[in-house]
Amino acid sequence: MNKSVIVFAGLLVLSLGGAWARYTGGEETTKEGVVLIDAKATELEKVVYTSPELTVTFEMRTDDFGRYGWVTVEDRKKGKADAVVEPKVTRFKTGTAADKVVEAFAPMVALRKLENVDDTQLTSFGLKEPDSTVTISAGGKTVTFELGGETYGTKDRYAKNQGDGKVYVIDDEPFKTLKFAATRLPERSLLGAKVEMIDGLRLGAGASTASWTQKNRDDKAAAYWEREGKPGKDETFGNWIDKALKLKSTAYVQDGEAPAELLPGFDLTVTAPGQKPETVSVLQGGDDWYAKSESTRGLVKLSRGPAKDAVEDAQDVAEGKEIAPDEPKAPGGAEAAAGGPPGMLGGPPGGPPPGMMPPPVRPGAPPSPHGMPKPAPK
Repeated sequence: MNKSVIVFAGLLVLSLGGAWARYTGGEETTKEGVVLIDAKATELEKVVYTSPELTVTFEMRTDDFGRYGWVTVEDRKKGKADAVVEPKVTRFKTGTAADKVVEAFAPMVALRKLENVDDTQLTSFGLKEPDSTVTISAGGKTVTFELGGETYGTKDRYAKNQGDGKVYVIDDEPFKTLKFAATRLPERSLLGAKVEMIDGLRLGAGASTASWTQKNRDDKAAAYWEREGKPGKDETFGNWIDKALKLKSTAYVQDGEAPAELLPGFDLTVTAPGQKPETVSVLQGGDDWYAKSESTRGLVKLSRGPAKDAVEDAQDVAEGKEIAPDEPKAPGGAEAAAGGPPGMLGGPPGGPPPGMMPPPVRPGAPPSPHGMPKPAPK
């Protein structure tokens, strides 16, 4: 074989290999396919998904607490009978689900490139007059792709580079995530640090404050909380903090929606090795409960019941008082708690099934084992 042919073949293999692999975020994570945007995850700046009824802007931001994702959703769905309605705009910080969005677009890799696509194929691919686009800004470049329909069977997506007209097949999952960003991407956690990472906690409630350290935090089964100045396991605080750390955001409070007055519930400051301290403030506004922290980057709403329970016990916990255990709920609901099966208001346990009248009783008859008089003899 001619030496020049061998050299050319070697160069071709190397160039193809470069198009099929890319390392992201400093880690050797290989992506197979055709590289469309050659950028690292840390270089992603913004992704904008647009359809007739929706615009989703996913952007990466940085503050003193670190790098995070922020989403703005503009919903333009029409009302009944195609009535024009004011677009609904929702903004929120993203949670860990957004990591996959970042990974999908920096680098951005197509499953395959389609060659010699004619107008008939563009029409069948949904790319002749597409109504949805995605624009990615990463690594100092901005590229827009027109989105077509789904491929048969695999449900991947046809896409065309708006700049050079080249057509590709791309994994559809990132586009679906952006389309349903309002439910899939919001941050739910109030803290950035996981429980097993926390080595210290400080609780402030009313005029009382107290601090704890987590012992054996690397061993979940042996871990416990110790109050400052009181060696040993603090069972009361351990039970309370388990509930407090499970509080989750249900929604981000939008501009103009914050209550006029927010009353303090408690402040919880956590420390973890290698991380800046962060403080969760739980607040009350009317009948609702809210929270904010360095991690949430904004005011969020909480579920009323769990938040109210945590706040009601917070000051007693800070003062070192015992907390009465939660009362167990009677099986069967309120009627069972009243002493009878569902369907019999106030009926005693073991009474007749719902809808049946108790048998006639003889005056002065001794009670049955269930507390009801015995039936009169026939």
